[in-house]
Amino acid sequence: MKKYILVCAVLLSAVTIMAQQKTYFVSPSGNDSATGLSVGDAWKSLDKINNTVFLPGDHILLESGGEWSGRLDLRGSGTAEEPVILSSFGGSSRPVINLGKLEGAAIQLHNTGGWEISNLEITSMAAPEIGKTRLGIYVNVDQEGLNVDHVVIKNCFIHDIWGQMGGVSIRSSAILVNCGLPRAQKDAAPGVQPSLSNVLIEGNRIERVDKTGIVTNSIWNGLVVRRNYMDNLGGDGIIVGGSYRALVEFNEIRRSCLRSGYLDLPGDENWWPHTAACWLIRCEETIMQFNEVYDTGREPKNGDGFAYDFDFYCKRCIAQYNYSKDNHGFLLLMYDIFQNVARYNISVNDKTHLVQMQGSLLDDGNVLYNNIFYVDHGTLDLDFFRGDFPETAKDINKLGAHFYNNIFYATGQGRFRTAYSLGETMKRQFDEVSRPDLPAGSIFLHNCYFGPWKNGVPDDPEALVADPEFVAPGTGGIGLCTLDGYKLKSTSPCINTGMYIPNHGGRDFFGNAVEDGHPDMGAFEAIGTGVFADKAKEAQMDEDARDASSVAWNKWSFPLAVKAGDPAATEIVMYQPVEEGITGTVTWTNPANGKNVVLPLEKIAGKKTFTMALKTDRETLLGTTLKVQLKKGKYTEEFEIPFSEKPARRK
Repeated sequence: MKKYILVCAVLLSAVTIMAQQKTYFVSPSGNDSATGLSVGDAWKSLDKINNTVFLPGDHILLESGGEWSGRLDLRGSGTAEEPVILSSFGGSSRPVINLGKLEGAAIQLHNTGGWEISNLEITSMAAPEIGKTRLGIYVNVDQEGLNVDHVVIKNCFIHDIWGQMGGVSIRSSAILVNCGLPRAQKDAAPGVQPSLSNVLIEGNRIERVDKTGIVTNSIWNGLVVRRNYMDNLGGDGIIVGGSYRALVEFNEIRRSCLRSGYLDLPGDENWWPHTAACWLIRCEETIMQFNEVYDTGREPKNGDGFAYDFDFYCKRCIAQYNYSKDNHGFLLLMYDIFQNVARYNISVNDKTHLVQMQGSLLDDGNVLYNNIFYVDHGTLDLDFFRGDFPETAKDINKLGAHFYNNIFYATGQGRFRTAYSLGETMKRQFDEVSRPDLPAGSIFLHNCYFGPWKNGVPDDPEALVADPEFVAPGTGGIGLCTLDGYKLKSTSPCINTGMYIPNHGGRDFFGNAVEDGHPDMGAFEAIGTGVFADKAKEAQMDEDARDASSVAWNKWSFPLAVKAGDPAATEIVMYQPVEEGITGTVTWTNPANGKNVVLPLEKIAGKKTFTMALKTDRETLLGTTLKVQLKKGKYTEEFEIPFSEKPARRK
């Protein structure tokens, strides 16, 4: 009997849940007094939607071809299994939501998830106004401790939204998905950060928008930005910030960065002018792949205009199988980034600064390998940027990235140049004479060089100075499928002459496996031309590279200086906790008696902040250092961290 009652209760519960899943129809010819539950009883207004709290599995369908003025501020939530759906019905054309002159977003989700938004047209058409920001779709999670899951924005057409060009890039965007406590709250009393997971932004078309196309912030888990098309943007195309293992792929960005950096941009002169097409910031192990970027702009105050960018605090991110054509640069490498990789990409006629490097050559360990750089007009700079001001200029011996197995191809009126740049954007000076005092091969090693270099081929002890013999160089058009001309002829000197790169990803730009014992130079791997690889040897090289990377990362995570505070509890704040598998010690030597205070690293595993009891006075600490030893596999790193008046750590 009890079992029968339990089964009935479960069935009744299921029926109740199913009964709650409703489909609401909305039509310009509808009536808000109707039920909304059929086409004949459709609602009429956006206000009716705004005043309804929706439940998991509900559908809100706007009539195809209908147009509404105003905004949607959606209420209620769904789940990943039973999302609330906002979409269209009755035809192939999208329903239109026109924000008009209103400020803010045409569609907003605030502190709620489990929504899927698709097949809508969003516009404003209103002229820009100083102080007014406008957005197409805005998802914002800013409630302390709130965990939100599953947001999909798909197949929408967002256009003619003219927001504020000045200020940071996220203020006016076609799509903005943001997670985090408001800045004022964080500054006043930091609390438990909210989270937003599993966000998909796919198949949207974005045209004529100021300032930015798609922006995501602090979507740590499960972010995918895929197959979006955008054209005619005043600023950035795609910005992904604060994500772990996000995927940014198959996006096409045309004519971005068109208006940022105007000399006569109305408003505050300090508005941020620097914009790029597709870039990451504060991301870890995030991948940009199979993207296409064309024709970025670069107004006088914009020092950027790159197709791709690893920006501040990017760790082990990858840009691979991307195409960049006629942009104001292929790749920006900011400082305070760690072991990011650009591989198997093709750059065609990217004018001005091809690659700009702002970070440390050795500590940051960023690498570009097996790329193709083609130019047939103008001078392309490999730009080692020393900073805005002479008094803080970076040492040229510590600046740069590593270049392996790349093909640099200059023809016609094109040429390359290496240069050290210094100064603010509009006053920047370029030094093409200086050379770093480094061992040969420290920056360039085992690359192919063809055509003129204005100040001589780089110092590459394994340089191949020869025609790589592309099938049809210079023939690439619009689309990844147009680039077969950058495959190598069977007679190419670049075949089987590349150096092995550990953890190389396994395929080339065109989908061919990279698996023989002699990889090729450039983005094409000729099949069946090499000898069989020593898989065991390569596996060991891969493991050794991972161990070396882990040791380097843990060194990078330690502070640059420790504050000489309370000796009873000297606090050390890490960028990230010591990784599993790392052994070693943190040691302080008391100068008064020569005795050591030793802290084994296993005792602080998983801790971002830890303390050491150092029994001495503050003045004595200021004259000493902490000695750190890190070990993993066959790799050991030893370094010292000074005590100072103020701590110095990576943000």
